[in-house]
Amino acid sequence: MQLNCNFIITKDGSHSLYVKEINETYHSIHGSLQESMHVFIRNGIKYYSNKDIKILEVGFGTGLNTWLTLENYNNKIYYVALEPHPIKKEIYENLNFHKITKSENTNFVKIHNCKWEEDIKIGANFCLHKKKIKIEDFSTNTKFDIIYFDAFAPEKQPEIWDSKILEKCYNLLNDNGFLVTYCAKGIIKRRLKDIGFKLEVLNGPIGKREMIRASQK
Repeated sequence: MQLNCNFIITKDGSHSLYVKEINETYHSIHGSLQESMHVFIRNGIKYYSNKDIKILEVGFGTGLNTWLTLENYNNKIYYVALEPHPIKKEIYENLNFHKITKSENTNFVKIHNCKWEEDIKIGANFCLHKKKIKIEDFSTNTKFDIIYFDAFAPEKQPEIWDSKILEKCYNLLNDNGFLVTYCAKGIIKRRLKDIGFKLEVLNGPIGKREMIRASQK
């Protein structure tokens, strides 16, 4: 299944996609690029201290977080991305992220064009495994160092923010691994704490007061 998406321009000039069925955008209207860089790069992978790393992304979406991770980290990465509703080729080929960052879009297109359900090498240090599956149905023996939790907002996709799913994420992390997300709603903080996560409430990206980094104790 593919969602019906329309392009929008966010405040930093970068694209996002608007999904009419749920009246929601893939990224912050205050800036797709600035949000992803702030939440998932500066407060996510850059926090991990330049080690070889395994990442799970819940919500591959436009591929922006995946691409920015590839472009901003030099050590080896094994990256699993979950996305039950991949966007269409005519959408991802016309996203303007590379134009805003004044960079090549070769790797961005490779990320989208590579096969699903297989380990695919993109560059010397980056291995991507995309899966057309919901987090609810995902099963693996792999443990991850970071989980990028980038689902649609809790009021739009409440089932993904359920305590059972967040507990599943806790159990998918290595010791001292962490989950990072743009969402800092009180109910989500309480659920994460109840599961056993150690919470850091950080300054949010432009347009949001807070974000969360939640670590395995």
